[in-house]
Parts: sequence; structure tokens; C-alpha cells
Amino acid sequence: MNKTQKGALAVLVITAVFLIFSATIPFAWFSDVPVLRILPLAFLALACVVMGLSIIFFIKKQSCCEVGFDERDITIKRKAIFASYIALWVLICIACIVPSAILGEEGSIKVVFLPIIIFGVFLFSMLVYSIAILIQYGWGGKDGQG
Repeated sequence: MNKTQKGALAVLVITAVFLIFSATIPFAWFSDVPVLRILPLAFLALACVVMGLSIIFFIKKQSCCEVGFDERDITIKRKAIFASYIALWVLICIACIVPSAILGEEGSIKVVFLPIIIFGVFLFSMLVYSIAILIQYGWGGKDGQG
């Protein structure tokens, strides 16, 4: 597994943990059960641990003569950036259309939700980037052979 694959896998895991973390926040807001109120903090701690471990995993080389990247890696990253760019614009359009469809023409969005929407679009865009890289490499540790 080369450095690009390691980075994509780390971003995929971190994004998945943050999406699970953000899905638990409504349970903490609307729940009277103390265990459910602690759930987002537990996922936040898990996210910090996963980020720390992924940084260690990302920095560690398999061998001393491992190459950082080559032309194929550059091509794969360009294709993944293109897929992420398209997904970004689709998600921005969705983020504009969905609130107006739900709230109607006269509705309004609280300002506190705008950074959450932008962060969600960013997370999904990074998720598309990571998945595009891993799909192009073949999801395995065989570096695209086979």
C-alpha cells in the first residue's frame, strides 16, 4: 500500500467517524437518557484517537526505498480531484435546493446551520475523493496490479 492509498484510507476512516459523530448529535440534544447525552463526546474522543493512529500509519514507510509518488499516482489524484470537484458542485446545489424545498419560499435558515452545511459538503467531498482513489487502485494492497 503506497502513501496515496494510506492517505485515502485514513481520510475515509476519519470521515466515517465524523459522519457517525454528527449523526449522534441529535440524540444528545433531544434525549433524556444520560448515556445518549455522552454518545457524541465518545465519538469525538474516538475521532481523535483514529486521527492520531492514522497519522502514525500514514507517516510509517513500508521500506526504506519506498517511492513517494510516481506518474500513475499523479494521474489517479487528478481523476479523484475531478470526481470530488463534480461531487462538490452537486452537493452545493443540493445544499441550496433542499432547504428551500423543505422550508418554502418564505422560510429562513438559522445562521448556526450554515457552517454545519458547509462542513457536511466538505466531508462528503473528501469522502468522494478517498473512494475515487481507492477504486482506481483496486481497493486492495496490491498497488493496482491484477
